[in-house]
Amino acid sequence: MSNVEILTEINRYGRTNKVPIVLDDTLKLLCDTINKHDYKDILEIGTAIGYSSIAMATNCVVNHITTLELDEDRYKLATLNIEKTHLSDKIDAINIDARQYLESCNQKFDFIFLDGPKGQYIAYLPYLVNLLNVGGMIFADNVYFKGMVTGKIPTPKSVMTMVRKLQAYNDAVMHHEQLQSEILDIGDGVAISKKIK
Repeated sequence: MSNVEILTEINRYGRTNKVPIVLDDTLKLLCDTINKHDYKDILEIGTAIGYSSIAMATNCVVNHITTLELDEDRYKLATLNIEKTHLSDKIDAINIDARQYLESCNQKFDFIFLDGPKGQYIAYLPYLVNLLNVGGMIFADNVYFKGMVTGKIPTPKSVMTMVRKLQAYNDAVMHHEQLQSEILDIGDGVAISKKIK
């Protein structure tokens, strides 16, 4: 079975089992961005079952992807999927809380795919900027969160805090002195931030 076929299988599993995996149009933009700028060393926050990291390693010319997942069951499934695609040499999946990893990491990255817990984006931001090479990018997914962040959809009380934190993230990247950012109406909203200094 080819990696493309395995990706189709993982996608189907994710959709059926309500695993939060990247939407097709967002994934296309993700890979196009990496290839266009020739980014080689990637950090992904939010492995889930390995779909996006496998897609990046398959469709992009990258050296290495470090991907972080806190949920142990998803991490185990992601590891199996990565092994199935023979990409273990390119993808390093780590079962860890992202904040814990970011606080101790001293490695630099060309590209960061931010797709973990939405309420934590704003807390992660100072670390992400620090770990990013100048000219590198943060690609943050789901920044509209089903239209709630933009006010198109009413926000239930249960997710109000998270939505406010996402709004704070969007505002922070648009006004950050080290970042040049744009928010695109693709998928569930994508904030792309290039480190300019």
